[in-house]
Amino acid sequence: MSRLLIACAVLLGATSFAQAPAAPASPPKAATAPPAPAAPAKPNPLKAAAERTQAALAQVPKAKPEDVKSQDAILKALYDVISGPAGTPRDWQRFRSLFYPGAQLIPLVKPPGATTLAARPITPEDYVTWGQEATATHGFFEKETARQTHAFGALVQVMSTYEARGTQDGPLIAKGVNSIQLFNDGQRWWVMNIFWIDENTAGLKVPKDLTQK
Repeated sequence: MSRLLIACAVLLGATSFAQAPAAPASPPKAATAPPAPAAPAKPNPLKAAAERTQAALAQVPKAKPEDVKSQDAILKALYDVISGPAGTPRDWQRFRSLFYPGAQLIPLVKPPGATTLAARPITPEDYVTWGQEATATHGFFEKETARQTHAFGALVQVMSTYEARGTQDGPLIAKGVNSIQLFNDGQRWWVMNIFWIDENTAGLKVPKDLTQK
């Protein structure tokens, strides 16, 4: 019997479960840091600008088709819409309809006491605000007398010589050059910018190559 017990002990192991050594404890898991939040996407300034432009285009007054059908037409409308006798309201909605969102009007001026010129960019809306007050008491007639045009596809640069008077046939009060940028979007023409200077401010006469139409 003792031999049988010894044999069983060999087969089953000499030590009981209760006496068996404890299993080694699992090492503690290292603390895991929470994932870092994803960096916010950088805003795309070109996309934002495109969205602003589309929103602004929806607010532009509808242009008269005859005003924007050609380069000649939009230039004629531009000079016509700002001209008129004192006290006669201008069609400022028509004026607004000619300009693409973001357009600027930039006179070159010589500030009092200055020896150099300064640019004074304004928006079409600034011009409307000024024009509503000025034309209430002052007549103003501006006409194109000569033009040079340079174009590359839909991009057009016009050097437009102008003369300004206080009445339709009154004495000349200013003569200068409007540098006008035009753009065709496939549907119509737009004024992008107008940059100008008169002879008195420039201190010189309009060149001969800009005095014949």
